[in-house]
Amino acid sequence: MPDAQHPVNILSAVDYFKAKLQYESTPGTLYRLLEEKDSILVLDVRDAESYAHEHIRGAINIPLPELPQRLGELPRDKTIVTCSWSLTCPRAAKAALELGHHGFKVLELMGGIYAWKSNGLPVEGAGRA
Repeated sequence: MPDAQHPVNILSAVDYFKAKLQYESTPGTLYRLLEEKDSILVLDVRDAESYAHEHIRGAINIPLPELPQRLGELPRDKTIVTCSWSLTCPRAAKAALELGHHGFKVLELMGGIYAWKSNGLPVEGAGRA
């Protein structure tokens, strides 16, 4: 484990968390952005069955393993917000990294669909009545 008191590690931690905060969205902020702008697209990278069961209204589904082959389906004029299961699921971060490598404007939804629902925000899909 790195020595947190070493000046190089302190700078690295500051840089990391500064960048992290610039590329994440809370559920509440994303909800407001979706209501106010049409320049946001939610990309759900969970499996198709989970997406069909419930997802954020307007989100599209491209499961993470399919993303590299389907980049051409995504708009370049929108900010893409990646979404997966939860804070501990790495799929959204991996998708954001893939998109960033290809020049997309990208954010990650902090906490995924779990945090979205925990904040009382609406979902749609076959699992919703």
